[in-house]
Amino acid sequence: MRRVLIVPLVFSYISLAVPEGRLLFENHCLRCHTEGSKKPVSYLKRKYRNNTRGILELARRCPWGRGLSEMEIGVIAEWLSGGK
Repeated sequence: MRRVLIVPLVFSYISLAVPEGRLLFENHCLRCHTEGSKKPVSYLKRKYRNNTRGILELARRCPWGRGLSEMEIGVIAEWLSGGK
C-alpha cells in the first residue's frame, strides 16, 4: 500500500486572509502614513473613498510610491478607496 503525505498550505491561506492592497500599503506606505502622521491611513481612506484615480495620482507623486509598479499602485488604490 502506498502512503501519501498531505501537507496543508497554511502559508497560502494566511496570505489570502489579508487583502493584497493592504499588505502592499503596510510594506511601502505606512512608514509615512501612520495614525500619528500628517496624513494617516484613516484620513486617506476617508478622503479617497471611491476615488481610485485620486489615489493613483497621489501615489505617483509620493517618493515611496514612485518605486512601485503600476500594478502595485492599482492594487493599493483599489484597497484604499474601499473597492476590495
